[in-house]
Amino acid sequence: MQFKRKLFAALAVAVLLFSSSCGAAKGENTASSAVQKASSNAASSSIPTSSETSSASTASSKTSASASSKASSAVSAPAASSASSASSEKTEKAKSLSPDPVGSVIREPVITDEMRALSNKSYDTGANEKNRNEDNVPNGYIYYMNKWGKDYDAKWLMDTSVKELYLTFDEGYETGNTPEILDILKEKGVKATFFITQYFAEKEPELVKRIIAEGHTLGNHTCSHPAEGMPSLSLEEQAEDVLTLENQVRRDFGYEMRFFRYPEGTFSDQSLALMNDMGFTCVFWSFSHVDWDVNNQPDPAEALAKMKDRLHPGAIYLLHAVSTTNTEVLDDLIDYARGQGYTMKQF
Repeated sequence: MQFKRKLFAALAVAVLLFSSSCGAAKGENTASSAVQKASSNAASSSIPTSSETSSASTASSKTSASASSKASSAVSAPAASSASSASSEKTEKAKSLSPDPVGSVIREPVITDEMRALSNKSYDTGANEKNRNEDNVPNGYIYYMNKWGKDYDAKWLMDTSVKELYLTFDEGYETGNTPEILDILKEKGVKATFFITQYFAEKEPELVKRIIAEGHTLGNHTCSHPAEGMPSLSLEEQAEDVLTLENQVRRDFGYEMRFFRYPEGTFSDQSLALMNDMGFTCVFWSFSHVDWDVNNQPDPAEALAKMKDRLHPGAIYLLHAVSTTNTEVLDDLIDYARGQGYTMKQF
């Protein structure tokens, strides 16, 4: 009997020890699972890729993306909690930029109440180019420069006391003209500025590389090129659109785009303030013509005559690279401008 009591006591102790061991193992597994889950969640919330440009539909989702992108792709539960806390701050930011190239000036915006209070009334870059002063400078763009240029670092004109011509090309998509344009510029020793969309960057990487390699300036022309203009988007949506392309070009080409061109030339005080806060110089134009319709190109002789007639000091010419007319007359335009004492400039 005494032996049985000892045996039962020993068995009881063994059962107790086994139960305790299982409980400890279960606790360790639960803790490990929680950490892994937190790490997985943090990694999946990192900065969106360029194909996810328009997936975020609220300001809070963009703010969360900004906070999480600054964290490691696999963080501990406390770090994930910290990122979540940062996303709830009152100051709203667009998603984070990729690592900055040396000397970077482009940054995430701080969208303040003061910025939101500015007018979002849309204006078009459609000043009457026929109404010009004694130096042939369009008076409408002088007005634009006085009203918005100084406050927001926006350019419709450059120094109108100097005979300089800035050639700029908008690159929404490629029709086969850009290589010839680059050939002409190289032959003439001219540097220009090319404003690219996300579509162009993705579809024409070799042309983008060539533009950079040959010393031209690359500018930001947005991902979505909204037909209603940038003011039709919220401030957060505008910032995300522009910074998504900025990130993509930094990642794929190691290049920072410091100049921005508004789709359709449509802007507002509020939008200009946003771009200025991000560090962009907004480049508009003082000359343009109907050159974007590939199926209805202007007559080359008439187009060249108009380009010559509108030439003025501090001019910014907007030319669409899809235009066969622009490509055909570019050589003659450069020769004519130089013959009139003009220096060709780039941003």
